[in-house]
Amino acid sequence: MAISLNSAFIQPSAAQLSQSSQPLAAKTLTEDQQKTATDLNPAAIYHPGDDTQTVSPTTQTIETWVGRPQSPDFLQVAERHKNAHESLKGAFEAFQSALTHTYPDLADKKFGFTVEADGSLKALDSSGQLSASDMDQLNTLLNASSSLKTAASSYRDASVDLVAADSVWGGSYLGGYNLNKDNFASTIDLAALFVKKGPVPTAESLNGLFSHQLWSKGEVMTRESEAQMLAGRANKVDVKI
Repeated sequence: MAISLNSAFIQPSAAQLSQSSQPLAAKTLTEDQQKTATDLNPAAIYHPGDDTQTVSPTTQTIETWVGRPQSPDFLQVAERHKNAHESLKGAFEAFQSALTHTYPDLADKKFGFTVEADGSLKALDSSGQLSASDMDQLNTLLNASSSLKTAASSYRDASVDLVAADSVWGGSYLGGYNLNKDNFASTIDLAALFVKKGPVPTAESLNGLFSHQLWSKGEVMTRESEAQMLAGRANKVDVKI
């Protein structure tokens, strides 16, 4: 019951309040009232002999792979990669010059090339201009150039070392990819590295950058592939020692 107070309400004085001599009696609930009370307030009965059930919060474990930091010798590895790039550039330019004199029609067509796991060179029809016979001829000519094969293999090895030396989560952002001899040919077009760059970079020249090719076509590094890569490199060092 709600009681509203206003200025007309007069508080009862102490004289108006008197102790009643009427004893308090317990009121017996009817059967229906007892049933209703039981339904609304079910009794909790404790039995000392019962096993007490303890409710524990559910714990979920989340594993996060951070990956390796950048190697302390990353700058030295990057310098070796730069030198390998320059050596490959010189060898490829010499190959293009010889191709222009001996097979001018083939030299006018745009092509790419890469290096396989066994060190052999493979022509790439990067622009769709090469016929099957063109591909065969290019493969023969590319592998006939010992200087180009040597430079390409050296560049591949330096690239693998560069990616392995970088961090997964920082540095030059190359370490987040798994580059090795087996997947290099499907990742890097060596000819694309040397697309002529003008004063304003083109989409073709930017796409040909080593980092862009790696980011767009590379195999993403995982916890498992990183562990395999690190184990392989550790064994390689042990063999050298």
